[in-house]
Amino acid sequence: MSLPNGSQEDSTKALIAQLLQDFLATLEPIPEIFARFHDADIAEALEELSDDGRRAFFEHHLPDMSFKVFEALTVHNQLRLIQGIQSVLASKIIREMDSDNAADLLEALLHEDDQKAHDIILLLPKRLARDLKKLLSYREDSAGALMTSEYVAVLETLTIKEAIEYIRRAQPPNSEISFYIFIIDKTKKLLGYTTLRNIVLADPSQVVRDIRNDYPVTVDVDLDQEEVAKLFQKYDVMAVPVVDSMSNLVGVITVDDIVDVVIEEATEDIYKLSGTTDIEESTLLSGRLIYVLQSRLPWLIITIFGGLLSSYIISMYSSHYKVSLFTLAISLSFMPLLTGLGGNVGNQTATIIVRGLSTGLVKTKTPFRYIVREVLVGFNIGIIMSLLVFVFSLLSVKSILFSVIVSLALLFNISFATFIGAALPILFKRINIDPAVASAPFLSTSLDIAGQLIYFGLTFWIVSMIS
Repeated sequence: MSLPNGSQEDSTKALIAQLLQDFLATLEPIPEIFARFHDADIAEALEELSDDGRRAFFEHHLPDMSFKVFEALTVHNQLRLIQGIQSVLASKIIREMDSDNAADLLEALLHEDDQKAHDIILLLPKRLARDLKKLLSYREDSAGALMTSEYVAVLETLTIKEAIEYIRRAQPPNSEISFYIFIIDKTKKLLGYTTLRNIVLADPSQVVRDIRNDYPVTVDVDLDQEEVAKLFQKYDVMAVPVVDSMSNLVGVITVDDIVDVVIEEATEDIYKLSGTTDIEESTLLSGRLIYVLQSRLPWLIITIFGGLLSSYIISMYSSHYKVSLFTLAISLSFMPLLTGLGGNVGNQTATIIVRGLSTGLVKTKTPFRYIVREVLVGFNIGIIMSLLVFVFSLLSVKSILFSVIVSLALLFNISFATFIGAALPILFKRINIDPAVASAPFLSTSLDIAGQLIYFGLTFWIVSMIS
């Protein structure tokens, strides 16, 4: 099947859309659509239909033909479909899905419709239901929750001929994971691996252990999915076996799962960097309003209290202001510049450090080198910005004293902002708090208050020194 590209993509969408419209008009199955078009393209076209249209499509096409299209839908639409169709049909679709994807769907369904989820599980084959319940028992965002229990493993004592017969009987999954043949002992302890190519080309009389390669990378079932993604990047592998505390093989994670993890983690960090709590992207964009408000309001409410504190500080400064060298209005007019630059520089630093922690480039075992470096960067930025502001303020206000105060305040503010922007994410990481929460709006509000205290304190101190 060739994949559409460029202008072909539009024509492909138009053809699928026309076929789906013809289907909705007659409700006659169109099995040729699965041979002509990629599952992802069909799913994309289905996303444009109503809930009733999508439901009709899957009700009139056999699950063993359409399950790949179902898997390509967004989780949001998968949930709506599963909730809208009969449990018998839902169980047939889930039976065809990859076990890790099926577990993810059932986990989401358990939160939305607990009874429907249990009804579906009861209709599944006992072995599959047991495997899915096991996958559901692992901690969310762990390797165990990410892995699939569908893989090919053979005993090391089998001959190549016996291994091939076993693989045929086992009916390996129709995915790239079947290329890897994992080698175990009688207790399911992972000993190594080989490939389907090596099996096919080997002498039938050879023993499996003779063509075994020690698998260099394994992950513990409880390892966080971010750490798993880093291992895939480091070792450039297509699949990694998952083992328990006894080194027994319990599942396999493939690179397509890791792509989803990378997107999920990046999306999560972006939302946290903007002060939005962890929530499904589909829910944030099209879910119930109450969930969106719960996600976005908490940090904004905290920002209100920060703003009220800032107002109080300004009020106190104004009430104690008795400087005759320049007016209160002039003094306050430069505050947005000071707090704005400090907040922007602090957020830049926090973003760089959070990203470095996420990719593993920033090591929490040696945090001071990164903090010191960012403070030095901030100090240099502060010098350049302070000189520019000094010239501007001197030309506009024509007061050397005021220009010196503003410039020094800006230098100290930016230096402090880079220190906080670098130190907070690293500190949070060390105490097992997501470092992304150490950014806007929490960081911006904190730096606004700190910037005011630096500016006002410096003003009173310098004026008192020359008075």
